Amino acid sequence: MTADGALPPLAAGVILPSSNRVVERATEARLAGHPRVAACYARVPYGRMSHGDGYDEAVFLAAADLLAEAGIAALVWNATRGAALGFAPDEALCAALARRTGVPAVTTALAARERLRRDRLLRIGLIVQGDETEARLVAGRFAAEGIGTAAAVPLGIGENRLAATVPRARLLAAARDCVAGGGIDAVLVWSTNLPGWTLPAALDGVPVLDAATLGTEALLDRLG
Repeated sequence: MTADGALPPLAAGVILPSSNRVVERATEARLAGHPRVAACYARVPYGRMSHGDGYDEAVFLAAADLLAEAGIAALVWNATRGAALGFAPDEALCAALARRTGVPAVTTALAARERLRRDRLLRIGLIVQGDETEARLVAGRFAAEGIGTAAAVPLGIGENRLAATVPRARLLAAARDCVAGGGIDAVLVWSTNLPGWTLPAALDGVPVLDAATLGTEALLDRLG
Protein backbone atom coordinates (compact mmCIF):
# COMPACT_ATOMS: atom_id res chain seq x y z
CA MET A 1 0.00 0.00 0.00
CA THR A 2 0.98 3.64 -0.39
CA ALA A 3 1.69 5.85 2.63
CA ASP A 4 -1.94 6.99 2.80
CA GLY A 5 -3.24 3.40 2.76
CA ALA A 6 -4.42 3.43 -0.85
CA LEU A 7 -3.66 0.58 -3.21
CA PRO A 8 -0.93 1.25 -5.82
CA PRO A 9 -2.33 2.39 -9.17
CA LEU A 10 -0.66 -0.35 -11.24
CA ALA A 11 -1.55 -4.03 -10.94
CA ALA A 12 0.87 -6.60 -12.34
CA GLY A 13 -0.28 -10.15 -13.03
CA VAL A 14 1.90 -13.13 -12.13
CA ILE A 15 1.14 -16.72 -13.14
CA LEU A 16 3.17 -19.40 -11.35
CA PRO A 17 3.16 -23.19 -10.99
CA SER A 18 0.99 -24.68 -8.26
CA SER A 19 3.98 -26.28 -6.48
CA ASN A 20 6.05 -23.10 -6.35
CA ARG A 21 6.81 -21.57 -2.94
CA VAL A 22 9.31 -18.88 -3.97
CA VAL A 23 7.93 -16.67 -6.74
CA GLU A 24 5.70 -14.53 -4.52
CA ARG A 25 8.56 -13.83 -2.10
CA ALA A 26 11.05 -13.05 -4.84
CA THR A 27 8.50 -10.80 -6.55
CA GLU A 28 7.63 -8.85 -3.42
CA ALA A 29 11.33 -8.36 -2.66
CA ARG A 30 11.92 -6.96 -6.16
CA LEU A 31 8.83 -4.72 -5.99
CA ALA A 32 9.81 -3.24 -2.63
CA GLY A 33 11.29 -0.23 -4.38
CA HIS A 34 8.26 0.28 -6.61
CA PRO A 35 5.41 1.61 -4.45
CA ARG A 36 3.23 2.28 -7.51
CA VAL A 37 3.04 -1.43 -8.42
CA ALA A 38 1.09 -4.24 -6.74
CA ALA A 39 1.42 -7.87 -7.82
CA CYS A 40 -1.61 -10.13 -8.22
CA TYR A 41 -1.03 -13.90 -8.38
CA ALA A 42 -2.67 -16.92 -10.01
CA ARG A 43 -1.50 -20.54 -10.13
CA VAL A 44 -1.72 -23.22 -12.78
CA PRO A 45 -1.54 -26.99 -12.04
CA TYR A 46 2.09 -28.13 -12.21
CA GLY A 47 1.12 -31.48 -13.69
CA ARG A 48 -1.07 -29.94 -16.40
CA MET A 49 1.09 -27.07 -17.63
CA SER A 50 2.42 -28.86 -20.70
CA HIS A 51 0.69 -30.58 -23.58
CA GLY A 52 2.98 -32.46 -25.96
CA ASP A 53 5.76 -30.13 -27.06
CA GLY A 54 3.99 -27.00 -25.84
CA TYR A 55 1.74 -25.62 -23.15
CA ASP A 56 -1.83 -26.48 -22.30
CA GLU A 57 -3.08 -22.99 -23.08
CA ALA A 58 -6.49 -23.59 -21.50
CA VAL A 59 -5.13 -23.57 -17.93
CA PHE A 60 -3.13 -20.41 -18.61
CA LEU A 61 -6.03 -18.60 -20.17
CA ALA A 62 -8.20 -19.47 -17.17
CA ALA A 63 -5.57 -17.99 -14.85
CA ALA A 64 -5.23 -14.91 -17.07
CA ASP A 65 -8.99 -14.38 -17.03
CA LEU A 66 -8.95 -14.25 -13.24
CA LEU A 67 -6.03 -11.83 -13.17
CA ALA A 68 -7.71 -9.63 -15.76
CA GLU A 69 -10.56 -9.11 -13.32
CA ALA A 70 -8.03 -7.38 -11.03
CA GLY A 71 -7.28 -4.84 -13.76
CA ILE A 72 -3.72 -5.91 -14.47
CA ALA A 73 -1.61 -3.78 -16.82
CA ALA A 74 0.92 -6.51 -17.74
CA LEU A 75 1.39 -10.22 -17.16
CA VAL A 76 4.25 -12.69 -16.62
CA TRP A 77 4.44 -16.50 -16.60
CA ASN A 78 7.15 -16.72 -13.95
CA ALA A 79 8.47 -20.24 -14.42
CA THR A 80 11.39 -21.82 -16.25
CA ARG A 81 9.56 -24.54 -18.18
CA GLY A 82 10.07 -22.61 -21.40
CA ALA A 83 13.79 -23.33 -21.68
CA ALA A 84 13.07 -27.06 -21.43
CA LEU A 85 10.36 -26.93 -24.09
CA GLY A 86 12.24 -24.47 -26.29
CA PHE A 87 11.51 -20.78 -26.59
CA ALA A 88 8.90 -20.95 -29.35
CA PRO A 89 6.15 -22.30 -27.03
CA ASP A 90 6.74 -19.34 -24.70
CA GLU A 91 6.42 -16.92 -27.60
CA ALA A 92 3.14 -18.57 -28.61
CA LEU A 93 1.89 -18.50 -25.02
CA CYS A 94 2.66 -14.78 -24.69
CA ALA A 95 0.74 -14.06 -27.87
CA ALA A 96 -2.26 -16.06 -26.60
CA LEU A 97 -2.22 -14.34 -23.20
CA ALA A 98 -1.94 -10.90 -24.77
CA ARG A 99 -4.85 -11.60 -27.11
CA ARG A 100 -6.96 -12.82 -24.21
CA THR A 101 -6.21 -10.00 -21.75
CA GLY A 102 -5.31 -7.07 -23.99
CA VAL A 103 -2.14 -6.42 -21.96
CA PRO A 104 1.52 -7.23 -22.73
CA ALA A 105 2.73 -10.64 -21.57
CA VAL A 106 6.20 -12.09 -21.01
CA THR A 107 7.72 -15.26 -19.59
CA THR A 108 10.80 -15.97 -17.50
CA ALA A 109 12.46 -17.86 -20.36
CA LEU A 110 11.98 -14.99 -22.78
CA ALA A 111 13.11 -12.51 -20.14
CA ALA A 112 16.31 -14.47 -19.54
CA ARG A 113 17.07 -14.69 -23.25
CA GLU A 114 16.44 -10.96 -23.61
CA ARG A 115 18.67 -10.01 -20.66
CA LEU A 116 21.55 -12.31 -21.60
CA ARG A 117 21.59 -11.08 -25.18
CA ARG A 118 21.17 -7.43 -24.23
CA ASP A 119 24.08 -7.47 -21.78
CA ARG A 120 26.23 -9.77 -23.95
CA LEU A 121 26.29 -12.44 -21.23
CA LEU A 122 26.74 -15.23 -23.74
CA ARG A 123 28.73 -17.75 -21.65
CA ILE A 124 26.84 -18.78 -18.55
CA GLY A 125 27.25 -20.96 -15.51
CA LEU A 126 23.94 -22.81 -15.20
CA ILE A 127 22.36 -24.06 -11.97
CA VAL A 128 19.34 -26.33 -12.42
CA GLN A 129 17.24 -28.04 -9.78
CA GLY A 130 17.12 -31.38 -11.64
CA ASP A 131 19.69 -33.89 -12.86
CA GLU A 132 22.38 -33.87 -15.54
CA THR A 133 19.82 -34.73 -18.21
CA GLU A 134 17.89 -31.56 -17.40
CA ALA A 135 21.09 -29.53 -17.37
CA ARG A 136 22.03 -30.80 -20.85
CA LEU A 137 18.51 -30.14 -22.16
CA VAL A 138 18.39 -26.56 -20.87
CA ALA A 139 21.95 -25.85 -22.00
CA GLY A 140 21.03 -27.11 -25.46
CA ARG A 141 17.99 -24.84 -25.65
CA PHE A 142 20.06 -21.79 -24.69
CA ALA A 143 22.81 -22.81 -27.12
CA ALA A 144 20.25 -22.75 -29.93
CA GLU A 145 19.66 -19.10 -28.99
CA GLY A 146 23.37 -18.23 -29.14
CA ILE A 147 23.99 -18.54 -25.38
CA GLY A 148 26.63 -21.08 -24.40
CA THR A 149 26.98 -22.93 -21.10
CA ALA A 150 30.55 -23.14 -19.80
CA ALA A 151 29.61 -24.79 -16.49
CA ALA A 152 26.53 -26.56 -15.18
CA VAL A 153 25.61 -27.60 -11.65
CA PRO A 154 22.57 -29.92 -11.37
CA LEU A 155 21.17 -30.12 -7.84
CA GLY A 156 19.44 -33.46 -8.38
CA ILE A 157 16.02 -32.43 -7.07
CA GLY A 158 13.21 -34.36 -8.74
CA GLU A 159 10.13 -32.97 -7.00
CA ASN A 160 9.50 -29.34 -7.84
CA ARG A 161 8.22 -28.14 -4.47
CA LEU A 162 11.37 -29.41 -2.74
CA ALA A 163 13.51 -26.93 -4.68
CA ALA A 164 12.19 -24.23 -2.38
CA THR A 165 13.84 -25.95 0.58
CA VAL A 166 17.40 -25.81 -0.80
CA PRO A 167 19.52 -23.98 1.79
CA ARG A 168 20.99 -20.68 0.67
CA ALA A 169 24.45 -21.99 1.54
CA ARG A 170 24.10 -24.89 -0.93
CA LEU A 171 22.91 -22.59 -3.68
CA LEU A 172 25.72 -20.14 -2.98
CA ALA A 173 28.25 -22.98 -3.14
CA ALA A 174 26.85 -24.03 -6.53
CA ALA A 175 27.21 -20.47 -7.80
CA ARG A 176 30.79 -20.34 -6.54
CA ASP A 177 31.54 -23.62 -8.33
CA CYS A 178 30.35 -22.04 -11.58
CA VAL A 179 32.52 -18.97 -11.05
CA ALA A 180 35.58 -20.94 -9.97
CA GLY A 181 35.92 -22.63 -13.34
CA GLY A 182 36.30 -19.27 -15.07
CA GLY A 183 35.22 -18.36 -18.58
CA ILE A 184 31.66 -17.31 -17.76
CA ASP A 185 29.87 -13.99 -18.10
CA ALA A 186 27.11 -14.73 -15.58
CA VAL A 187 25.67 -17.37 -13.27
CA LEU A 188 22.04 -18.24 -14.04
CA VAL A 189 19.96 -19.84 -11.27
CA TRP A 190 17.46 -21.60 -13.51
CA SER A 191 14.42 -22.42 -11.44
CA THR A 192 11.89 -19.98 -10.05
CA ASN A 193 11.42 -22.36 -7.12
CA LEU A 194 15.06 -22.06 -6.03
CA PRO A 195 15.76 -19.16 -3.64
CA GLY A 196 18.18 -17.50 -6.03
CA TRP A 197 16.84 -14.08 -5.14
CA THR A 198 18.64 -14.34 -1.79
CA LEU A 199 22.10 -14.62 -3.40
CA PRO A 200 24.49 -11.69 -3.94
CA ALA A 201 24.07 -9.75 -7.16
CA ALA A 202 27.61 -10.77 -8.17
CA LEU A 203 30.42 -13.10 -7.15
CA ASP A 204 33.99 -12.05 -7.92
CA GLY A 205 32.60 -9.57 -10.43
CA VAL A 206 30.42 -12.15 -12.19
CA PRO A 207 26.67 -11.29 -12.20
CA VAL A 208 24.37 -13.79 -10.50
CA LEU A 209 20.97 -13.84 -12.19
CA ASP A 210 17.92 -15.31 -10.50
CA ALA A 211 15.19 -16.68 -12.76
CA ALA A 212 12.22 -15.39 -10.73
CA THR A 213 13.77 -11.92 -10.48
CA LEU A 214 14.42 -11.84 -14.23
CA GLY A 215 10.72 -12.54 -14.78
CA THR A 216 9.71 -9.74 -12.43
CA GLU A 217 12.10 -7.25 -14.02
CA ALA A 218 10.68 -8.04 -17.45
CA LEU A 219 7.19 -7.54 -16.02
CA LEU A 220 8.23 -4.10 -14.75
CA ASP A 221 9.58 -3.27 -18.20
CA ARG A 222 6.20 -4.14 -19.73
CA LEU A 223 4.54 -1.86 -17.20
CA GLY A 224 6.76 0.96 -18.43
